Amino acid sequence: MRILAVEDEPEYLEMLQEVMKSLGHSITIAQNGKEALALIDRQQIDVVVSDVKMPEMNGIEFHRKLREHPGYKNTPFIFLTGVDDITEVKAECREDCDLLLQKPFPIDKLLQLFAGKIK
Repeated sequence: MRILAVEDEPEYLEMLQEVMKSLGHSITIAQNGKEALALIDRQQIDVVVSDVKMPEMNGIEFHRKLREHPGYKNTPFIFLTGVDDITEVKAECREDCDLLLQKPFPIDKLLQLFAGKIK
């Protein structure tokens, strides 16, 4: 599986890389939505894991722009957020988000999710 991880916190990017590689997936990283949008035109992505709050282009805006791209209308999208109250994030991503994980999240949840190939 080809995964795009969009995250501005180096420790989360490193953890995501380790988890995905341990499961045999390939992972491409970007530090914000703007960088991620540039990547999707150069390579095919199967799943996106994105932080919500990032500089230049946040995860919500990136999510909206990704859904406008013809090849990514139905690509599974997982949000990560460090905000305490996720109500606003849920409202912004609506039902178009496949999963919302609040940081810090249990690594085993992520392992189970990707080992099961995202459903």
